[in-house]
Amino acid sequence: MQARIFASMFFSGMALFPPSVQATAAEERIYLSKIDIERVLIGKGLESRNLSTGMVSHWVFRPNGSVEFVNKSGPGSASGTWVVRTDGLMCVTMLFRTGCRYWFRQGGTLANAIGKEPDSPLVAEIEFE
Repeated sequence: MQARIFASMFFSGMALFPPSVQATAAEERIYLSKIDIERVLIGKGLESRNLSTGMVSHWVFRPNGSVEFVNKSGPGSASGTWVVRTDGLMCVTMLFRTGCRYWFRQGGTLANAIGKEPDSPLVAEIEFE
């Protein structure tokens, strides 16, 4: 059960674009570098809304390379590890799977996507808790 919950959150390949994302689609994505990710995301509580499934979850990426995930939309939690490549690609290994995302700002939105191409589907929108 936890593996399916996590898989739908982090490994989902396609995303639906709600009106809030469509409104900012004309603005350029500004991708976070490795240093930006370490400064902005690590050690803070994040709320993630998966645009494909609608699942809301809580994430904490700890400075020691561990990550905690809690599904706020239903039961499920897991822990794992994270690493960030020099190009800003963050990979999470959890429940025997690895998923990778690029993080970016677009207008006032913090989000992540599978690739850095301008049309790469958004996976999730992020807010700090």
